[in-house]
Amino acid sequence: MKKSRLRKGFRLVLRFSLVSVGLYGVSVIGLAAWQRLASLDLPLFESPEPPRPAEVSFTDQEPWLVVPDRVRRGDTLASLLQRNGFTPLAVHEMAIALTPHLNLRHLRPGDEVEIRYTSSGNVEAVWIHRGALETYEVRPENGGWVGDQLAIVIEHREVAHRGSVQGSLFASMESLGKSASLVVAFAEVFAWDFDFYTQSRPGDRFSLLVEKLYRDDQFASYGDLLAASYVSGETELSAFLFVDPNGMKKGYYDPNGKSMRKAFLRAPLEFQRISSRFSYSRLHPVHGRRMPHLGVDYAAPQGTPVHSVAAGTVTGISTKGGSGRMVTLRHAMGYQSKYLHLSRFAKGLRTGKRVNQKEVIGYVGSTGLATGAHLDFRLVRHGKPVNPLKQIYPPGPPIAAEYMDMYLERVRELADRMAPSSATRRAAHRVRPPPPSEPGGR
Repeated sequence: MKKSRLRKGFRLVLRFSLVSVGLYGVSVIGLAAWQRLASLDLPLFESPEPPRPAEVSFTDQEPWLVVPDRVRRGDTLASLLQRNGFTPLAVHEMAIALTPHLNLRHLRPGDEVEIRYTSSGNVEAVWIHRGALETYEVRPENGGWVGDQLAIVIEHREVAHRGSVQGSLFASMESLGKSASLVVAFAEVFAWDFDFYTQSRPGDRFSLLVEKLYRDDQFASYGDLLAASYVSGETELSAFLFVDPNGMKKGYYDPNGKSMRKAFLRAPLEFQRISSRFSYSRLHPVHGRRMPHLGVDYAAPQGTPVHSVAAGTVTGISTKGGSGRMVTLRHAMGYQSKYLHLSRFAKGLRTGKRVNQKEVIGYVGSTGLATGAHLDFRLVRHGKPVNPLKQIYPPGPPIAAEYMDMYLERVRELADRMAPSSATRRAAHRVRPPPPSEPGGR
């Protein structure tokens, strides 16, 4: 009995000793870790206390310190904020506050973020700049976070440009200091009537009237292309932007009010040259004998996006035979279009899917019987192959009769402002769109 009691007492003492040693070890390790973190001087944020009005003004005072950062490839707003010391809880609350004003999935690499501090070291606000024309704010308030889109003043300046083609339209306009986006916008206005890749010639003349947007007297981006003209030999094209009084319809029209948009595009891609035309007797580059070639071959780099020439429905997707990867679309007015030798199909493309005009359906390749990267584009009407380069497509709806007088007056105004003697016009307005009806609506 006595030995049994001694053993029990010994076991109790041993257990107590082991527990004490364990607690001591944990405390030593924890202290070392805390000292290590303290030496790194990392900013640690909890959900911030609301700033005191005497210290912070969101409109009249500059922040004491601004820490800039930039959205990197693969970043989310959460990862950006967390690398700047915000806790996951704070990041979650900030995201909720921003959601009614900004779809966070729309952030892109290069978007700028400013973390603004007061002199006491508290976070005053976080600003998110989407390009030069949109700024969003999330700031601490009443123990939580409040999001908003900041009102910014945008100055509109109408500027007329003109020049002549030397080499290509794109090179000529870029040599005048115009951005690629403006060149593309200009070309797209006439995309249904003129193919700048094959039809433009040295000496062709172009004119345009465009809005340039400024923020704090610094150029931010281009606004609307208001008017455009292009003269190539005997071909004279003019287009004017018009928005109906209800604001429901916006588009480009010729001087007589006919829509510039046609049912079909002139070409389904941006190509370098036409390597083979529609023919009933062409020497086949692979078979080495004369055979019908009932389409147009557009030479373009591997992977160039291929667009649907018109709205329609996917009726066929094939991967076998000499056509390689091919997509077939059915359109209105008895038309069918085919796109051959693709390298791959657009993501989500399937038989029965509806596609819009200019929607990407695939990418240039050299699958099937092909000697190099190109698109073999074919057009069929009522079951008979037709030459895409000789088709005349009907235009879209013209200006409504009740708006025609208003439109013709608008044409006269824009034509005068596009003339060489016109001066730069300036106007400013404050940009602050109304809040969307649903969260994440941007």
